[in-house]
Amino acid sequence: MQKPASDTVRVFDTWVNGAQGTIHFDVMTTDQETALRLAKEFLVSIGEPDATITTEECQFCHNEPLVVFSSDQQRQFREQGGFIVKLPV
Repeated sequence: MQKPASDTVRVFDTWVNGAQGTIHFDVMTTDQETALRLAKEFLVSIGEPDATITTEECQFCHNEPLVVFSSDQQRQFREQGGFIVKLPV
């Protein structure tokens, strides 16, 4: 599968069962492998290092143009390969 252009973000809708309950967030990146890495890093950062994160919990949803996101999010996308958007449960 061809990767999207650098001005396109792939959105991975993510639902995880953590120690404190359900966690919902989107991972904005370019591919599944990076999405899983960023999701795991995020879970560790919020105190949920043991939460299971696989392709079952983190699934590709749709594409978005990078320009719709803030300049900070665009920087994170370019420097870190993506970013997280926290969502309500």
